[in-house]
Amino acid sequence: MTLMFIILLIILAMLCLPAYLVSRRNGNESKWFLVSALPAIALWIGLTATGYGAQSLANIIEVFLVLLATVIMSYLKVFLIDPKLHKPKQTTYIMMGVLIITVFVLRTFMPSLPE
Repeated sequence: MTLMFIILLIILAMLCLPAYLVSRRNGNESKWFLVSALPAIALWIGLTATGYGAQSLANIIEVFLVLLATVIMSYLKVFLIDPKLHKPKQTTYIMMGVLIITVFVLRTFMPSLPE
């Protein structure tokens, strides 16, 4: 399971790499950009381990939803938000916070899925 999360984070970093390169060219981007889903995934693991939310093996789909949201938010951040705000580091940290809130909401409201 740990290996799966590492592989998923590597795939996520590769998917977000073009947006990161554009953002680095335009300004001072945070190095956390490529692994911005890491705190959210760590929270998901912690919440699941403590028994918070639905406890079903099929609920691992929540991780994939967070990873998909990370890719979408990364490109929206770089191409829509950063050109207007000119604060790439701050928007990266805001994106990470939104992903953490997304994990908490998913664990709270996602029903137990059949396996």
